[in-house]
Amino acid sequence: MFLPFYLRLDVTTAYEYLEKRFGLNVRLLASGLFISKRLFWMALVALAPSLTLSTFTGLKVEYCILIIGVVATIYTGLGGMSAVIWTDAVQFVILMLGQVLIFIFVIMGVDGGLGEIWRMGLAEHKAWASFEFDLSQLTFWTMLIAGAVLALSDLGTDQLMVQRLMTTRDERHARQSLWFNAIFKFPAMVLLLGIGVALYCFYQVNPHLLELAPEDYDKILPYFVVTQLPTGISGIVIAAIFAAAMSSFDSGLNCLVAAFTVDWYKRLIHPQETDRAYLIRAKLMTFALGLAVAILSILIYEMGIKSIIDTSNTYLGFFGGGLVGIFLLGILTRRAKALPTVLAAILSVALVVLLDLHQSEAEGYILHPYMYGVVSCGLTMFLGYIGSLIGPELPYEKLHGYTLAKINKR
Repeated sequence: MFLPFYLRLDVTTAYEYLEKRFGLNVRLLASGLFISKRLFWMALVALAPSLTLSTFTGLKVEYCILIIGVVATIYTGLGGMSAVIWTDAVQFVILMLGQVLIFIFVIMGVDGGLGEIWRMGLAEHKAWASFEFDLSQLTFWTMLIAGAVLALSDLGTDQLMVQRLMTTRDERHARQSLWFNAIFKFPAMVLLLGIGVALYCFYQVNPHLLELAPEDYDKILPYFVVTQLPTGISGIVIAAIFAAAMSSFDSGLNCLVAAFTVDWYKRLIHPQETDRAYLIRAKLMTFALGLAVAILSILIYEMGIKSIIDTSNTYLGFFGGGLVGIFLLGILTRRAKALPTVLAAILSVALVVLLDLHQSEAEGYILHPYMYGVVSCGLTMFLGYIGSLIGPELPYEKLHGYTLAKINKR
């Protein structure tokens, strides 16, 4: 749905389409939402392997964050997108090998093996989610609905994916890339979830082997690697963990730089510079953003969070849902106008933030935090469309080629 528009317009960032469909203000808002989303996500990406490195080496987590941030920033800045693509390919292979090794050794540590893990996972409601339609809890339906919006956000409106698709030769290769991503991501996610269930069962069977406080449960995986795996295997697994982090960090940093450079610097500040000047600015921006991400990651760690995964899935919905709503309004409707769309997106994000401030896990959720992206997306579309009904329709020339909706030429 999104891909043909990007390829036909030959965009550098996804948000260039929104300027053609709505205007500059919508483009800048969407780019700002994306930048906020990716900055927060990258800070968590830097934090996760830093916990591993700290567990393995004894270094303070803050130092580990700086080490990871500096290494990833340097090779991203020096190599650009080509470095990102090739290192991601190698890191993906290392990551999959590491996941398989972890799963095998966890299974070997449980009497009864995979069968016992499956039995215990079902008994403890860890292997399968509830099918009760309760969106205040983390049920199957909550994950399905929230996952659909998250997939639209990541695969359709996120500069990280759009930037990769625009490096392909044509639309056929771009579609193949999307299918390849979907086909390989599913088993990788199943394997990761299986590792989580297996680790839960392992430490239920062997509670004496777990010497972590409840607030340190984000360290369970690196703790298992360091304490339970043979030396050589643990080295491979730690390399896999870092491969995953570096792959995500360098990709995120590269697309952040593209959004800043193209949507803001080139569009608003210096639209007439040479390509070489833009390249120099982009490389300088890479190092500046790498430092900003490291500082933000340290601040998040100092504040303390219960779970990196839950925090990521919750707060990315603040920005990602509204972003999806903006794109769907532009592509699916002919009535949507710039001002109502901007106001709807801002209001939806504000309402979701207020909802988060007024509910807590201890008191019971009104709506599970994973659903924030769904609410933000739905509110943006509903309010944006209703507001756009005021006044005349947009002219044919303004919409032609930028929407899937049928347009009558007048």
